[in-house]
Amino acid sequence: MLAASGIAYAVIAATLPRAQLFVTWDSLEPDKWASIWLIKQHIDPDAVVEVRATGDPVSDGIPFGVPEAVYKRTGSRSAFESLLLGFAQADPTLQAMGRIITTIETTAWNAPSDPLVHVVERNFRQLQDRYGRAYVPISCYAHFFDVLYAQLAMAAPPDILGQSLSLAVDNQSCAQAPTMAERTGALRVKEMAIENLLTEIALNKSVVFVDTREPAEFQRSHIPGAINIPMRNLNEKVYRQLRQADLVISYCVKDFRGYEVARQMLDNGLNNVAVMNPHGLSGWQSSGLPITSLDLPEKTALEKLMQCAKGQQECLK
Repeated sequence: MLAASGIAYAVIAATLPRAQLFVTWDSLEPDKWASIWLIKQHIDPDAVVEVRATGDPVSDGIPFGVPEAVYKRTGSRSAFESLLLGFAQADPTLQAMGRIITTIETTAWNAPSDPLVHVVERNFRQLQDRYGRAYVPISCYAHFFDVLYAQLAMAAPPDILGQSLSLAVDNQSCAQAPTMAERTGALRVKEMAIENLLTEIALNKSVVFVDTREPAEFQRSHIPGAINIPMRNLNEKVYRQLRQADLVISYCVKDFRGYEVARQMLDNGLNNVAVMNPHGLSGWQSSGLPITSLDLPEKTALEKLMQCAKGQQECLK
């Protein structure tokens, strides 16, 4: 009887549909965690979602939020919106969430017209600050986006949305819920005030800015003197070269990617790496510092930066 039952079970199991496997790389970006929430809550609640170390293979599942994926972030669309489009999710509340996530991920220093964007980004950062950016339980990210969805569905104004998200951030019970994965043993990335960074530049320290965005983004604008190294291009040769600098500042638009690259550098033995505060290219621009662009060539931008660093020109706002 036991043998027969075992055979019958095997036959039944073989006929059951296998759960879809979605795979991605670990990240701090709201787009990544909103996308995971979207898959589990709306696209396929039975799906298995694996969050792997950056650079690990993802070809055995449906990749999302990684460079080779169909469902990834572009210059005008978040991975969240790519998933909405690819899986025909027409829910207007999800569409509203997608617009917010895309604006957070793609807007640099131009203030978005939607005040909801500021509320969501501010509270998302507070959630990461509460636990430590690399240590937020995945279940707490899920709770955050549950609350966001519910409030957007009720057309909550910015002040009510802010109060609700703040309560979600303070809710410690989310950390006890089941999670798909946990971060362990991650090194903490140092944050450096821009004022202190300018002091290092004025002292003629070797400060290397690493712009982690895509080449097209880098070409449009970047911190004067920065070098463009997306995360996928990190390797031992790059690490060896960067170890020669006194200080390496990793950045992106708002330092979600910048932080991830800095953490990977730390994991590979670079102890001279940090991110800026205020965060990223957005924080740099809002501080009144020069940006290399079509309107301001690299040489001129570098000269202006040195003037700012040495106090020859009032720059910081």
